[in-house]
Amino acid sequence: MSVIGSIASDKTISGQIAQSEEYWESCLIAIDEATLFVTEAEYRETLYTLLGLMVNLSIEQCCTIQAKAPAITERCIFLLSSTDGGILTRATGLLSHVLPQSVEAVENAVKAGTVKKMLRFIKAGGKTTTRYAAKVLAICSRSSEPAREEIVKCDKKFSGLRKLLCSDDELVVGNIALCLSNCFEIPGAATSLLKSDIVMTLLKHAGGDAKENCLQQNSAIALGKLCLAEPRHRAELRELNGLQILASCMKYIK
Repeated sequence: MSVIGSIASDKTISGQIAQSEEYWESCLIAIDEATLFVTEAEYRETLYTLLGLMVNLSIEQCCTIQAKAPAITERCIFLLSSTDGGILTRATGLLSHVLPQSVEAVENAVKAGTVKKMLRFIKAGGKTTTRYAAKVLAICSRSSEPAREEIVKCDKKFSGLRKLLCSDDELVVGNIALCLSNCFEIPGAATSLLKSDIVMTLLKHAGGDAKENCLQQNSAIALGKLCLAEPRHRAELRELNGLQILASCMKYIK
């Protein structure tokens, strides 16, 4: 694995490996064999290294990964029951890369309770795990109504997600804004945020000078969906002189 890892540092070669069905099948077999050991300590090092390699190569967008995504997701779901923080982080990272490539994988992940686990991870506060978990939540909530319903149910008044809107990690904030905008489609979700600071927070991000364009756009979209779902938020937006930003983002809202 260390040899493959060294070779895969070359972008051209890593792209070729990522397209190899044999490579991914070997990874799945290796995970299955590693987890047959009696204790996690016996397979931890091998699995940790393997997951790191899979995370790096799964960044590639290709048909092979799309085809293998459900099987990879199945292994990741199993590994999310691990007690090892490093394995949890890398399994979550792998999920964040493969889920966008397969609707079936997203459906399976949601059915297996992945949304609830991601909410627990972001509450735990590990920086890298939170970044990955925020992306998984954004992906699942985008294409799965059960995922949106689960988030609304488990994160009352979006207390956990709203805290992350104050993160100094722009990728995390952008994905959380996207997740919120998806969840505002659930009846009553936007209303639950009346008398909160959500309008001011999203407006700050939408009108800010973030390096990540997706942060501004996702925040603007979330703001628009919030006001569409609950018109009373619009009054606060008007008081904050934010209607111009709202108008500019309406083209993104379907």
